[in-house]
Amino acid sequence: MPNKEILHNLFHRQDTWRGRNRSLRNRVVTTGFKDLNQLLLGGWPLSGLTELISPQDGIGEVSLLLPTIKHYVKQNTLCVWLNPPYQPNAQALLEADISLDQLLLVHTQNSREWLWAAEQIIRNNALLSAWTTGIEPNYAALRKLQLASSESLTPAFLFSPIKALNSPSPARLRMGLNSEKANILNVTLHKLKGKMPGAKTQIVFSNHQTERTPLNKLPVNIHYPEIPQPDYQIPKKDTLKRLNT
Repeated sequence: MPNKEILHNLFHRQDTWRGRNRSLRNRVVTTGFKDLNQLLLGGWPLSGLTELISPQDGIGEVSLLLPTIKHYVKQNTLCVWLNPPYQPNAQALLEADISLDQLLLVHTQNSREWLWAAEQIIRNNALLSAWTTGIEPNYAALRKLQLASSESLTPAFLFSPIKALNSPSPARLRMGLNSEKANILNVTLHKLKGKMPGAKTQIVFSNHQTERTPLNKLPVNIHYPEIPQPDYQIPKKDTLKRLNT
């Protein structure tokens, strides 16, 4: 029997385990920024977590992902934001040609809900953008998400505070983000197989600035309900006196 036929028969046996397709680990999707693609050896990893670490929220980290979000929205992929600290600017998203119908916001009450939601989003091949501030997932939790994302063909992004650099992470890609000027984002590479840590690049966004409002400072419209009028007329005070005599 020829060797090719033997291998074919072996691979089609139900008790043969073929393992994972390691070629997926080398697949990337463009970031939409030429210099960043060069830094990341082609783009965002398709399988595995990408952790974006910054000293504060709202410095342009979401703008960094807008080309990627647009790419997946065009493919009819659901894009989920998990525990975002800001109310998304709908006008800015529309101007970036991102359909709001494909964007879903999810807010969780605790770390257990957060981890469950993040894992389900990844396993259902949706595009995950998750903020870890206030959650502080441990290594075991991140490892669980890393394993889930290693079997997915859609990137998974975590936004973490600067103190996350003090702890190890199973994420395939870790980047530090910083901004000293408006619309300019400094990127520092902390972890990526095939690249030395410390490599840097700079991303310059358009001059269009969008205002971001923290969720806990959103204005609330108070509408007092109208009190329905009774079907009968309430007697006047002197009329009540006559009725009681």
